[in-house]
Amino acid sequence: MTVALVLAARPDAGLRGQLAALGVRQVDAAERTGPGLLTVAAAARAAGERVLICVGDDSVPEEVLTRLLGAGGTAAFTGRSSPGGPGEHGGGALIVDTPDLDALASSAESLAARHAAPAEVSTLLGELTGRGVGVRVLGAGPDGDGAVARLIADPVARDVACWAAGRQLAPAALCGISLGLGLLAAVWFSEPATRTQVLAIITLLVSFAAGRAAAQLAAIEGTRPAVDWLGAASGLLTEFAVYAALAVSSGLAAQNNAGPAGLDGIFGGSLRDTAVATWGGAGQVGIWRLAVAATLLLGVRQLAELCYEGLARASGSIFPRPPRHLLGQIITLPAGERIVVIAVTVVFFGPRLTFGVLLAWGVVAAGYLLAGQLAGASKLVRARGVLPAYRDDGVLAYRIGGVVRGQLPPLPPLLVGLLVTCDLAVLGVANLTGVLIFAPVVAMLLAALGARHPHDGRLDWAVPSLLLVGEGVFLAGLGFARHVWLPVIFALLAAVVLRHADIAYRARAGRGIPADKFGLGWDGRMLVAALAAVFSFVPFAYAVLAAWLWLLTAWDFLGAWLTAAD
Repeated sequence: MTVALVLAARPDAGLRGQLAALGVRQVDAAERTGPGLLTVAAAARAAGERVLICVGDDSVPEEVLTRLLGAGGTAAFTGRSSPGGPGEHGGGALIVDTPDLDALASSAESLAARHAAPAEVSTLLGELTGRGVGVRVLGAGPDGDGAVARLIADPVARDVACWAAGRQLAPAALCGISLGLGLLAAVWFSEPATRTQVLAIITLLVSFAAGRAAAQLAAIEGTRPAVDWLGAASGLLTEFAVYAALAVSSGLAAQNNAGPAGLDGIFGGSLRDTAVATWGGAGQVGIWRLAVAATLLLGVRQLAELCYEGLARASGSIFPRPPRHLLGQIITLPAGERIVVIAVTVVFFGPRLTFGVLLAWGVVAAGYLLAGQLAGASKLVRARGVLPAYRDDGVLAYRIGGVVRGQLPPLPPLLVGLLVTCDLAVLGVANLTGVLIFAPVVAMLLAALGARHPHDGRLDWAVPSLLLVGEGVFLAGLGFARHVWLPVIFALLAAVVLRHADIAYRARAGRGIPADKFGLGWDGRMLVAALAAVFSFVPFAYAVLAAWLWLLTAWDFLGAWLTAAD
């Protein structure tokens, strides 16, 4: 049973009926200023059971109420379904669990004593967080983040968020701290000594906790698109840096110990005569192949989730992801679980097994997510014109799409081009000489025919992530075939993944661009690589392209994100 309080000047009459139908025992109304907040304090001390607080004159969507009443512990919906996106709601709701009622009463009394402006959910959240109450914010990212986040990182993150709020630190500052710690952890991961790697693992966990604290603080203060992208980019950059450091450490360990590269650690020697020793190929090349594959898989998964979320938001869904129990969250291999995989496998077996487990588990997670998205896609309204901004088309692809005037569906030609590109990559790009190297590029350019289509098909949300697959497979295959320096291949693929994510976050915030003329788009980057192969300067072209994309990422953040946010 639950007691509900509605803080509004004129509470919506339908809200009372909604709450009663959902099993709420008692519904009272109060003002949003001092007297009403004192009513909240009195109700919290007298209720003896969970208290639901609804803020705003409008009715709260039934989907929100159902999710809150079904959530364990103290949870909130701030009314901001997505930063700058459609489907925002002015009101919000907060459900406070029985052990936190005393903190709620104290928070309400404190706000009333300060004669604050009309209370919002975020205001109550800030007061509760300052008193050490852990609040799960719905609608501020993935609905649940796995066992590591909920059981290990979030209790620490809550204290860090309170400390940061007391010192008026912005969420962006915490994101910067998280990124700095993550890069420091990556530096230590590059050293194969066990003691140094243990220190790197501890630092990586602290970095993760700082990132979670930034997310909690942003949920309370209201996330701006720039801060939203900064948090996502910090996580991606940290993980890419750790992957690269692990590949570097395997090379250093191989110089000191005879045996397959990447199988060191405490028990790594026991796997040297097994199939694990040949995963990805022998030697350092095999390790870097696995690192590139893990990077590409991570990018594809995140891009697919962003596109599906964008479609769901546009069709009016407040929560694009279905609620998952803890086991379901673990299966999706969120960031916390990936850190545990890295920590355990690196120390005990070495980087080769680390990347193998990340890839195998990542494929299972992708399949699990895909099954859920396919089931959910049939229930969504087919919003037109939302997904094209997520594609990262270049000028050429955009113009090719204009030839057919958006009449050709995007998925069929993309699947044909992707099949040809992957087949040629598996057979060996090194066997393609002269102008034949353009065959995979021409095949992928078939996908450009659907660039101007509104992408309103049931599966069209998968198009941007499949474009990333085609581009990544071609660039990686060509780089390894033409003996480009291994770290440069990784740097280019990481920059490409980050560019796709950047474009997707712009589209998510309503700032999408039709043609990525500065980043060249997926089509332009593939053409540059093919031209470099024809004229035999692939290593130089890869280094220049990687440097340009990294520079552009930094410049665009300062120019296109922070300036627009201000």
